Amino acid sequence: MFSFEQQIKNADLGLFGKIESQSTDRDKKSLLTCQISVRELADGYNYLEIGSYLGGSIQPYLLDKKCESIYSIDKRPEFQPDERGVKYQYRNNSTKRMLELLKDVSTESIHKITTIDGDTREIDRQFIDKKIQICFIDGEHTDEAVFSDFRFCLDALDSNGSIVFHDACIIYNGLADCVKYLQDHKIKFRAYNLPDTVFVIEIGDFPLHDNPQMMDILTNDHEGYLTSLKLNDYYRQFATKKPFLIYRKIVAKLKGLNKFD
Repeated sequence: MFSFEQQIKNADLGLFGKIESQSTDRDKKSLLTCQISVRELADGYNYLEIGSYLGGSIQPYLLDKKCESIYSIDKRPEFQPDERGVKYQYRNNSTKRMLELLKDVSTESIHKITTIDGDTREIDRQFIDKKIQICFIDGEHTDEAVFSDFRFCLDALDSNGSIVFHDACIIYNGLADCVKYLQDHKIKFRAYNLPDTVFVIEIGDFPLHDNPQMMDILTNDHEGYLTSLKLNDYYRQFATKKPFLIYRKIVAKLKGLNKFD
């Protein structure tokens, strides 16, 4: 058996082993690398997560003694809207079930978790009574909800911190709104994507990217870029089916969109 310190140092995916997580192995490695970087930047830190479901992504934070508090926000719907146009079903989606599963990860640390059932568009920010250093957004996959979750996290965040998003290839328009908000309000930030579909925004002076393990991922990020494109390739395949392709060819010819001088 390896200790937590050995596992986190090596970004060991076994830290996600007790509860099934809706993320790929590369997603998990990226998330662990973010956690490693936060641990180097802060002696102790607080974690906020929006969209916990079974608690899979909470596991490594629950085991981390440097993580002092964990806030889990989830409105716990049975059906969740999604930018892909299909409502996704989450059966037996309850806070009680999540906490029971997390007790198997660490009974002694379960007290660190504060749960809030609700939507960030309705929750009073005062419920988060500690400054947060790292947030993870993986709730409702609509652009409107993502931007709302981002604003909530930005208000809860310490002056220097980070906001991490999952499934960036689905909520990319919402991410663009988040970036524009920061630009419009002249808030210092850096933003980048990680494999497979993780998107990171550093706020203020919080250089997660300085960590050597993070830098290695960033300088070899063909995986995240190509995976995101491939996941959306279904739409290109749909648009090039014969009826739609004929229509597009006619429009291109009439408007001269396929001609270059």
